[in-house]
Amino acid sequence: MNFYKKILCVLFSSIVLMSSSKVVASQGLDFAIDNMPRIVGVAIGFVPEYEGSDDYTFGAAPFVRFQLKGHYQYLIIRSTELQVNLIDHPWLRIGPSLNYRFGREDVDDSVVKKMKDIDDTIEAGGFVGVEFIDDMNPRKRFSADIDFLADIGSEHEGYTVTFGARGWYPVSRMFDIGLGAAFVYADDDYMETYFGVDTSDAARSGLPIFNADSGVKDFRIFPMAVMHINMNWHVGAGFQYRRLLADAEDSPIVDKRGSKNQWIGGIGVAYSW
Repeated sequence: MNFYKKILCVLFSSIVLMSSSKVVASQGLDFAIDNMPRIVGVAIGFVPEYEGSDDYTFGAAPFVRFQLKGHYQYLIIRSTELQVNLIDHPWLRIGPSLNYRFGREDVDDSVVKKMKDIDDTIEAGGFVGVEFIDDMNPRKRFSADIDFLADIGSEHEGYTVTFGARGWYPVSRMFDIGLGAAFVYADDDYMETYFGVDTSDAARSGLPIFNADSGVKDFRIFPMAVMHINMNWHVGAGFQYRRLLADAEDSPIVDKRGSKNQWIGGIGVAYSW
């Protein structure tokens, strides 16, 4: 089976997993064990109910990395986002991205739930980055990339740009630790959809009218750890702290009803080969 057929098989399996439950693939549940060249698993954990919420919910998400032996092309799935590196280069990475973004509906907050619902949507774009892998030990990795995603589902009709980096280092034969950081820029349309309060929402909810402008909407940092049970089975755990910034932080949805401090965490199990 060639590389692209294997990519399609892994993608199909992940789609089946993501569609098996209403809470599967929670937005932002991102601590994939991606310091192995070929690995597939599932994580469970807690995430904010929506961006800016101080209410939390439990969810599950797939994580996959498939890299053909002897080549540098790969497919990686972290929670709701799929990236495919198309070029066979030792350290340069370029390819398409696809993301499923959850909306805001049927929420617990008694005020925010009076606002109009925001439906789920699909985002598409691309990424460019670098990845440095130790030839002697592929568990030692460092990657950095810029990821552009634009709404193709006509919900927020905007775009985001994520600048991120992450690294992994083995501290013993059994344990690896990792650390990642990123910040996300969002345009006017995205910010207004998820953080703005228009006249009709203000009338329904009692929140003040708020126009959200473009800017860096959040900074995030995420430590991770992996325990290698044996050559094939692994357990990973991690958490992510997101600090909402600019108009995302100042929005009444966040400032009056939610929190600028967002926490995500959980544990996952994976199989590599």
